[in-house]
Amino acid sequence: MSQQQNPYRIDVKYSTALSVLNVVAGGLLFLLGVLALLGGRISFWLILGPLLLIMGILSFSKPYCTYDTATGALDLFHPFGYRMRSYGAPKGERIYFDPAKSKIMRARQNGGPRKVSMVGMNKDELARLISVLPQA
Repeated sequence: MSQQQNPYRIDVKYSTALSVLNVVAGGLLFLLGVLALLGGRISFWLILGPLLLIMGILSFSKPYCTYDTATGALDLFHPFGYRMRSYGAPKGERIYFDPAKSKIMRARQNGGPRKVSMVGMNKDELARLISVLPQA
């Protein structure tokens, strides 16, 4: 089976640095929570640490966003797998790349442009996404 199941869909994953940062931060916070628990105190690091750790591990394999070239839909996902946002044709918007600003933008129904945040994404996969988007 190929890496891409749908030839019209382009996946953009989190950058490796961001995933590693989440794993390391989650592990350290979990360690702080365990130390606080051994000291006789309850700490919210005991919950936040494993949460960040799991998010970091899942972000190695889960995509941050998918762009369907057939429909023009851009979906943003959480590391746990659920869809956070959806942009593009299903909402009556147009997704494009603005070379003057070097940003992925969306033209809303009322015509106002808004940028789509792509901070912390894999640069190679993001460049592939930008190459298929229409230019402004």
